[in-house]
Amino acid sequence: MSFDEDELLIRAVGDVGAVGGPHGRRGVERGARRLRKDVFEVELALSISPGAAADRARDAIDERGEILELKGSGDDLDTQVVGIVGSGVGNLNPAVVTVTIRASEHGSQLVIRGAAKEGLIKQRAGEKAAKQVAAAMVDDK
Repeated sequence: MSFDEDELLIRAVGDVGAVGGPHGRRGVERGARRLRKDVFEVELALSISPGAAADRARDAIDERGEILELKGSGDDLDTQVVGIVGSGVGNLNPAVVTVTIRASEHGSQLVIRGAAKEGLIKQRAGEKAAKQVAAAMVDDK
C-alpha cells in the first residue's frame, strides 16, 4: 500500500470526535492509536475491463462515503481506489476501503479490503464495509 491506513483511520475517527470541539478530536485520536484494527478482504472477479471496474469502485465508495485522492505507488500493474465509508452501528465508525484492481484474462480481478478501528464492542466495521462495497460492485451490472 502506498499510504498509511492507520493514519487515515485515526484522522477519520478524529473527524467524528471533532463534533465535541478541538479537545474532542485530540482525545479521540489519542485513543484511536491504541485500538486494534478490524481488517477483512473480499476477492471478486468481474468480466469488465480494469478501467470500468475502477469506475464502478469509485461509484460504490462515493455512494457510501468519500473517495480519497492518494498518490500511487508507481506500480502500473494494479489500480487502487481508496475511500472512507461509514460502517458499524449507525454507520458512525469510519472504515478505509481499498479496491485493488488487476487485469485478468477474463476481465478484472479485485481485492476489496476494509479496515476500521475496533473498540470494546466488536462491530466488525472493516468487514461490513468491504462486503457492502463488494455487493454494490456485483449488483451494479
